[in-house]
Amino acid sequence: MQIDADFDSGNIIVNSVTESDVVLAIRSDSNAAFYQWFYFRATGEAVRRFRIANAAGASYPKAWHGYAVLASYNEQDWFRIPTHYDGMNLIFEHTAEQQTVSYAFFVPYTEQRRAAFVTECAASPLVRHRVLGHSLQGRPLDLLTIGQTGGKKVWVITRQHAGEPNAEWTTEGLVRRLLDAQDPVTQSLLAKATLYVVPNMNPDGSSLGNLRANAAGVDLNRAWNKPSPNCPEIIAALQAFEQTGMDMLIDMHGDEERPFIWIFQPNIPLTDEIAAVQKQFEAELASHNPQLKPAPQTIGSVTSGDLGMATNYAVATYHCPSWTVELPAKAIPDGAGNEDSLLAEGCMHFGRTFVDALNAIIN
Repeated sequence: MQIDADFDSGNIIVNSVTESDVVLAIRSDSNAAFYQWFYFRATGEAVRRFRIANAAGASYPKAWHGYAVLASYNEQDWFRIPTHYDGMNLIFEHTAEQQTVSYAFFVPYTEQRRAAFVTECAASPLVRHRVLGHSLQGRPLDLLTIGQTGGKKVWVITRQHAGEPNAEWTTEGLVRRLLDAQDPVTQSLLAKATLYVVPNMNPDGSSLGNLRANAAGVDLNRAWNKPSPNCPEIIAALQAFEQTGMDMLIDMHGDEERPFIWIFQPNIPLTDEIAAVQKQFEAELASHNPQLKPAPQTIGSVTSGDLGMATNYAVATYHCPSWTVELPAKAIPDGAGNEDSLLAEGCMHFGRTFVDALNAIIN
């Protein structure tokens, strides 16, 4: 059995390979202790049993309960395979139909796809593309501006946490609908708003196969109120916010533990007007997506008042509505017969519904 993770977004360590199983470990983030994301390819025997031996020490060990690993023969079509967590090891078994199979925590969104997508968008007459700045390792921080320069300024930032590609799939879906010149809802929205979209805030961490951190080990979503040279990604975005202004912020994320979509609302004091818009947007999204449920009650206590989070920072600085949107890595039914409704295509479909929700709340 040959195991390879030396590619974009790859992450795995091989401890041992025996006739009975392959013992693996997830590598921690660059210069940080976070880990949960994995992505590797295996070539060899048809019957495979993998065991991730350090699963219990992952950043979110509860996430392994009810979770199933994703596999693919072609990097395009992904499916779940039988997975079991015994409290120490994450064990997954697969009888492969082809010699080489990829396995991942979630459907990867690669640097190659991002570059192709940005190039495609930049060719559209509806898009203004520029590079905000560069990451520590020199990767571009792309900004796609869609709409007239007047109206509400809606910022969408994506994948601050590297191992959350579901966020990037969602943003691609949103942008693709914004580029549909025949869509009447899109045209209505763009007549009264301009969207400023950053497809990936953490390209280094994404390429390195990290869970949360950038190349320097910084959790970007705890650094908005104290940017340093170790997070040029935040500095570039802050400068763009100041130059452009902001009327709304949407921060796209992925969630390891919960089998539903949920929205983190700012946990700092809000005016009645902002609080009403916060609730209205969530209600509009929920009306289009049965997978969206109320946020966990305990989640706010962990980050209460933390201005290092983009959502709280935006409200405190720009006095505007702001949402952190969390998409699940776990399989989730949609109520219409699809038992795994939020893989890549499902995330993109969810992203498309942001156009409806924004159009409903912006006058």
